[in-house]
Amino acid sequence: MADVPRLEDALDAYGRMTVTEFATTWPVVKPLLGEGGHRYIERAMATFRPVELAEYLRLTGVRMGLQRDWAVFLEEYPLVLAPVFTDPPFAPGEELRDEESHQRIQRALRLCTATSFVGVPAVAVPTGVVEGLPYGVQLIGRSYREDLCLEAAEAVERRLGVLAPIDPRP
Repeated sequence: MADVPRLEDALDAYGRMTVTEFATTWPVVKPLLGEGGHRYIERAMATFRPVELAEYLRLTGVRMGLQRDWAVFLEEYPLVLAPVFTDPPFAPGEELRDEESHQRIQRALRLCTATSFVGVPAVAVPTGVVEGLPYGVQLIGRSYREDLCLEAAEAVERRLGVLAPIDPRP
């Protein structure tokens, strides 16, 4: 078992870069969102402040370094089986309840956030339901190897069955 590289660096750079990009459009977007939507974004913007151009450019270098480090890691571990959430799943709307819930859920999603930020393929597969809430795993692969992720997801589904809210067949 190995840890993915520089997870905290990825989360920090992701938060700072996305808030910087989003901050410029926030005055236009805010009125379009409902109460919960704008509260969620405002919490993210309170956690990470927009950065100046020089810092943003430095963060693009950090991102490139992260992409390199993940590529090296995924050469040794070409397919990573990881949880979608690193905590038990949450009830719908819990991320909007309060700041503590928001932070807990963001933290639980950290692997999803990091894989998106470094640009590697990942596929989430439901694996079961516990106390009415879904559980799942994600399969993370090397750049341009979506095929490995999808093949592994198919193998998980063959083993566990396809979990869906309804039977989609007529």
